Amino acid sequence: MTNSATRFGMLLLLVLFSALGVGFFLYQQEQRLAMSIWPDYSIDAVKSIEVATRQERYTLLREGSGWVVRLEGAEADAPPIPADPARIEALLAAISHNRPGQMLEQSAAADNAATGLDAPTVQILLTPVSADDREARLTLGHETPTGAALYVHSSLAPEAVFLLDASVLHHFDKPAEHYFDPRLLDVRGEDVQRLTLYSSHGMQWDMERKDDTFHFVTPASMQGTTVTASEVRLYVHNLTAIGADVILTKPDRQVTGKPVCSIEMLLPKAAAPLRLELFAPLDADQVYGRSTRHPSGFLIDREKARSLVRQAYDMQWRGVVNFDSSRVEGARIYSVMNNQTLQVDKNPSGWEERDTGRKVSGIDMTLWRLKELRFEAEPVSRLGYPAAQRLEFDLLTKDGKVLSSFTFFTDPRLPADQCWLKVGAEEMYYPVTSQLLEDVQGYLPARQPKPAQ
Repeated sequence: MTNSATRFGMLLLLVLFSALGVGFFLYQQEQRLAMSIWPDYSIDAVKSIEVATRQERYTLLREGSGWVVRLEGAEADAPPIPADPARIEALLAAISHNRPGQMLEQSAAADNAATGLDAPTVQILLTPVSADDREARLTLGHETPTGAALYVHSSLAPEAVFLLDASVLHHFDKPAEHYFDPRLLDVRGEDVQRLTLYSSHGMQWDMERKDDTFHFVTPASMQGTTVTASEVRLYVHNLTAIGADVILTKPDRQVTGKPVCSIEMLLPKAAAPLRLELFAPLDADQVYGRSTRHPSGFLIDREKARSLVRQAYDMQWRGVVNFDSSRVEGARIYSVMNNQTLQVDKNPSGWEERDTGRKVSGIDMTLWRLKELRFEAEPVSRLGYPAAQRLEFDLLTKDGKVLSSFTFFTDPRLPADQCWLKVGAEEMYYPVTSQLLEDVQGYLPARQPKPAQ
């Protein structure tokens, strides 16, 4: 009984393995058949992709180390437009993963007018890098009467017509601009050796990298001053990460005249710097620009343009305050306008008001913001009317001595979100964000209304 059961089990396993083997063989055959009639190329295996839609014709072409878009009908000397490799990879993936699901009988496929293959919706020609691989032309025709599928022809199976799921058409019927790479410049921040900005009046500032740190070369007044590395990194990031809203392709849409802002970036061993130019008016809804990467021009919105026009002091270290946070054991806030004073002390459980013991939260965050505070424009040495003193903020040591003191002034001549800050006895007033003034005022208890007489 046991031997019989064992033999039956082994026979069942043999049948199962045979079925799996046959299934795997048939699957491989199906895959080989599919690959023989339908292209399956990676981006590294393709040299060019020609696309013809009912609106336009263009070619995605590998040139040098990158990809470009060349438009049919463009001038012979028109520069190609940089292409986004990720979108080309997406197109090739869509082709590979969306294979035909059915081959038509010869009689049904014979009528080109009915299938639309004589006037295709989209036609794509894939030219491989290797001469051993076959060129493939895909032709997408009309939808079937039900609208569920498209008639499609592959040059890899010239005698056949297939049906392709109609829902995938949007992967292939893309305008040329879909593949444009809108980045203004193509450069890594760590490769930039020199960074220069010109206005219409000449050079505004020039920075050079030395020992992995940028230093001002121009203006002379800033030579030797500290440059904020994070600001330079952010600026270079914006130069390379901001994308154009419109890439211009026709010469007649270009702007002539002198740029109001020009930015140059010099890379190691480069014969000439990369260049980006912006043209007036910079407050237009869309600002016209040109760059080494897009010599035919582009349009960006005004906020993007403004982020690229930076003054020298934007790059300069603009910290206003410097104190030893570990020595701060107390703080005193005095509101000039309301004649209110609040003194708080630090203890192991946090901060509390000296007179009442009321817990006061947020002081540590205020101290951090105070150290991170930066001036928003050039400081001045004196203030006049209508500037008005609003608040004094003293930091105290454990024995009550003043470690550092700050005085805030409001001024209607400043932007709405700024105020003046004076540090200690220094006769210098810095325009800073008024958020810190509002935060410190918020620690003062609300004044009780006067009783009615």
